Amino acid sequence: MNEFMNKLQQIRSGFLGRMRLIFILDLIAVFSIFYAIFIIVNLEYFLNKFSFPSSIPMKLFQPVLALVFSIIISILLHRKDDKINVINLIENKYPELNEKLSTAYDNRDETNIIVESLKTIVSDAIGPVSPSELLSKGRIISKIALTVIFIAGMVFISYNPEGIQIPGDTIDNVTEAITGEEETNTGVVDITGRPENIDNTGSTGNGSIFGKPKIASIEGKNIDLTLYSGMDAGLDVRDTSQTDNQFIKSAAFPVDVLGSNVSDGDYSMLMKKTETEKQLINKYAVERSKI
Repeated sequence: MNEFMNKLQQIRSGFLGRMRLIFILDLIAVFSIFYAIFIIVNLEYFLNKFSFPSSIPMKLFQPVLALVFSIIISILLHRKDDKINVINLIENKYPELNEKLSTAYDNRDETNIIVESLKTIVSDAIGPVSPSELLSKGRIISKIALTVIFIAGMVFISYNPEGIQIPGDTIDNVTEAITGEEETNTGVVDITGRPENIDNTGSTGNGSIFGKPKIASIEGKNIDLTLYSGMDAGLDVRDTSQTDNQFIKSAAFPVDVLGSNVSDGDYSMLMKKTETEKQLINKYAVERSKI
């Protein structure tokens, strides 16, 4: 009985060893797939953009995450390996042992003459059984080939991401479209300083104006429009720079009525007066402006 069970145990151990080899091949293949996907989708840029908290350096985060995924998936794929019935595999591969091997195993604790004779016959028959024959060679070869292909693809992508990796601008556009960040930007903006320093406002500024400022382009000469608090009510405009364009305080009433040459309102009536009447009105306006 001991010889029969020892041989059967050796065959089972050899078979499970080859299943562990397939597990490792699957682990490497899945790792290569996930790591390549993380590079293509530019996961590192995405995590940096959203300041993803992690105790692992970002350069190592992608391979570590890919390894975690590959371990989980490989375990799920091979979770039933230990429960594979090796006896059924042997009987399917060697028809001469059909039912004999399972009967001898089921009665392994029996000690009668018939059972002991069966065990001796089965023990001699399973001697040439090789664990490698219980697992399809084509399956192992295909696993190795796929693993090599996935590793080569991962290495190529990691060293040549240009043209394959999603650009950071595309990720920004997609995230803005999903979150609506650009349309609903309510960041606080402060417009300070002179108009020529307007570039300091907007998304990089701070203050109390919501949204990005819009600047209207005005053609012509630049005019200093700085306003200062005046006396009493109203404002006095004072010159703060030597420019050609200055604000001039107008008189309460146009002194040179004749030179105004306007046609709307009461001024149009003045043009119809005689020269004597115009001179009298002009003199009156001059005297009036001196009061």
